[in-house]
Amino acid sequence: MQLGISLNLVSDFDKSLWSLPPPSAIRWLSKMDGTKILQVLYHFQYMPQSWREWQRIASIKIQMKELIPQLTFNEYESPDAVERVYTISELGKHFSKFVKFHRPLYPHSKDEYMRSLTYYCQRLYYERQFHYEAIVAMALHFNSTCEFGYSHREVMRKAKSMLMLNTDRWKVKLNKDELQKAHSKGGLIAVEKKREKFQTKRDEALKLRESGNTLKQISEALDVSIITVKRWKLPKVQK
Repeated sequence: MQLGISLNLVSDFDKSLWSLPPPSAIRWLSKMDGTKILQVLYHFQYMPQSWREWQRIASIKIQMKELIPQLTFNEYESPDAVERVYTISELGKHFSKFVKFHRPLYPHSKDEYMRSLTYYCQRLYYERQFHYEAIVAMALHFNSTCEFGYSHREVMRKAKSMLMLNTDRWKVKLNKDELQKAHSKGGLIAVEKKREKFQTKRDEALKLRESGNTLKQISEALDVSIITVKRWKLPKVQK
């Protein structure tokens, strides 16, 4: 289970580390030809709790790569001992540059889920943002925004399968018109889904109000804010 970031540097000295925050641990490895490999580890206190946190880790990796282009990332293996433990936010403060991730092409059905995720991976690849964490972020975002109901394990499996794609086949970018058309379609679908969900909640709120529930009780029952309930302008309870 991933709990941090692991990167390798082919180096006989640690000068490259000067541009990075203090690591949680360092390992020295050697190749058969005697080349020294410096493995730098950043250990996280917890697993990402939201798609935004997954995207934050991807942003950190992108900025690390910009600082040290020759580094490579590898699968994280927790060391026996660590000097520092970071929260994702704490490590992110060392990399404050805003990294723009392009809008995805939202799927409007489960049949389009993997295709939309593949399109997004293709865009990540061209923008040099093709990191596992960025893929997981969007896979989770698709599942929650479009309400597909996949389990967390299913989403993670789908995201990991993207790493097996043959990137050599990605020779042609989507042109501007194709991207705008797809974004427009995906955006309209997402908005419509939110409207439907909103209307369903309001209908439920009306029934609860007719049953004599207070605004606070309705807010708690439907798991929405009291401000949202007030905006619905529900009728007063008949005494």
